[in-house]
Amino acid sequence: MNNFINTGLLPVMMCGVLLLAGCGSGMPDWKQASEYDTGPRVTEAGITFSLFAPRAAKVNLAGDFNNWSTGADPMYNREGRGVWTVTIPLPPGRYEYKFLLDGERWIPDPGNTERVDDGFGGVNAVVVVQ
Repeated sequence: MNNFINTGLLPVMMCGVLLLAGCGSGMPDWKQASEYDTGPRVTEAGITFSLFAPRAAKVNLAGDFNNWSTGADPMYNREGRGVWTVTIPLPPGRYEYKFLLDGERWIPDPGNTERVDDGFGGVNAVVVVQ
């Protein structure tokens, strides 16, 4: 393995693996990518939510903090690399949320393991703000 790292071949090999993983029509419009999907993060401006969804045309954050609005909190793909983010100033409390991809597909935050039943056969992600 060290030979691959020292020669610079490891990044090339990893790119090939990622390309192969995304081949075919079965690639989802979002995927777990620990480098990007880190769950909600506390920032000076509020709670930053992020999702790696390279095939999505738009992503919205919906939760009990915005009455599950599908348009109140659009996320932004600022660098065009499929990393969607939004920062929401939330007062202390417990909140449930999901991401809405392209106005039709609901997914819980893949970077957040805190989850609860959503009452519709799925799960919501949970964030607690101190």
